Amino acid sequence: GVAWLKPSRDSPALTWIGHSTFLLQHGGLNFITDPHLTGRASPLRFAGPRRFNPPALGFSDLPALDLALVSHSHYDHLDETTVVRLAREHPQLTFVVPLGLKDWFARRRISRVIELDLWQDAETGGAKITAVPVQHFSGRTPTDRNKTLWCGFVVELAGRKIFFAGDTGYSRDFRDIGARFKAMDLSL
Repeated sequence: GVAWLKPSRDSPALTWIGHSTFLLQHGGLNFITDPHLTGRASPLRFAGPRRFNPPALGFSDLPALDLALVSHSHYDHLDETTVVRLAREHPQLTFVVPLGLKDWFARRRISRVIELDLWQDAETGGAKITAVPVQHFSGRTPTDRNKTLWCGFVVELAGRKIFFAGDTGYSRDFRDIGARFKAMDLSL
């Protein structure tokens, strides 16, 4: 069972839920990356790319979430059904998103959102989160390609540095991130 995920944890834990969705428990915070817990990566619930494997955790398996990092707007990284349900079931949850995505959340009546430009940072819940460049693109329709930013994140929390890339290919961005933050304790 997953009951051990629910209580407050003294030791760090990382759980891969599927694709780019991870649950990280560290420094008294529970955070999830690119939350996607439904069966399809599509604007339609009945059509579009279907998951090969179900998510390792379901909604009811999750502990109380504090932070959600969303790297970009592609359907396999920003799932509307998941995001809306998480916002409803975890009222303390703050979403951290790249520049331009806050409006998407506002249209869904989700207001606990921090929007970051590249190299911009914010502190919340004891964590310092910095949006960092990665090689990718954004878009949800044929007409909105690159209308919003895409990024990775560096989370500094309880003496550790965690890098979450979302989607990326190798680029100079890795050297730039390394020059600014030095060694990472965990890279996803």
